[in-house]
Amino acid sequence: MKRWVIFALVVTAAWWIDPLLPNRAAAETVKDLEVGLSAGYRADELDWNIAGDINGENPNVLSDLTWEDLEIFQIKAKGEINVERKDFTYFTTYIRACVGYGWIVDGKNQDSDYLGDNRAFEFSRSNNGSDDGDVLDASVGAGPQFRVMSDRLAIIPLVGYSYHEQNLTMTDGVQTIPNYGPFSGLDSTYETQWDGPWLGIDLAFRPAENFTLKGSFEYHWADYKGEANWNLRTDLAHPKSFEHDADGDGVVLSFGGDYAFTNHLSIHLNLDYQDWKTDDGIDKTFLADGTVLVTRFNEVNWESYAVMLGMTYRFF
Repeated sequence: MKRWVIFALVVTAAWWIDPLLPNRAAAETVKDLEVGLSAGYRADELDWNIAGDINGENPNVLSDLTWEDLEIFQIKAKGEINVERKDFTYFTTYIRACVGYGWIVDGKNQDSDYLGDNRAFEFSRSNNGSDDGDVLDASVGAGPQFRVMSDRLAIIPLVGYSYHEQNLTMTDGVQTIPNYGPFSGLDSTYETQWDGPWLGIDLAFRPAENFTLKGSFEYHWADYKGEANWNLRTDLAHPKSFEHDADGDGVVLSFGGDYAFTNHLSIHLNLDYQDWKTDDGIDKTFLADGTVLVTRFNEVNWESYAVMLGMTYRFF
């Protein structure tokens, strides 16, 4: 399926580039062009776990890491363009792109290890802070825009590509099993990357002349990679103590409203949701003596909510 999505991306790119060629440019008209900037609050949760061996046994969950209540201040820039081709009157070509960056300002982490299957016989647990790090998201998509109901409703099937990062930390360590209490020096990191193609649809409905409701749905296929530096583990290599590799998928939803003050300037409010997960993959642990240990990476789960408020400027 991922290959077909990439093929659709190539076809869409060719469709988009073709009007820019000199012999075709005269047949094109830019109908809409807008840029926007927004800021807001985002909350993330991420967890992953590994097994004791490559077969997913001994035990089936050996180590389990969770980051919860990650509070993030996020900014996002977006751009949209809509081009009419005079040789195709039934729809216009639409492309959108966005990039967002966020600072993690608060959060917590738990690191647990087990001797028995199904998280039995927990022999080690630390509860730590995670009030540093950052996140990054970038996405681009394109497709035909169909307008119905006297141009009040726009329907846009899309194909696109996206990239996402979470750069997470573990600080202010407290050993709770065994109950040894706080320990100093913890400054470990776990960095993730999700990237791949997606298919989706955008909807825009204008119930009033200066107000538009917008919604979007995207289904993503992703290559997942994770990399960690466990700074207090002298038996592990640094700066890369272990890495994860797996295939995943995700759902991205957005809903919001846009209120226009003038023909060019509007304010918008958006609610965004993301839900990602992976299949099982590979965990490679790098020891300080150069040995590489391989076991099964069971899964990773990532969930995100955001509320964003911003301004949009329309050139046409």
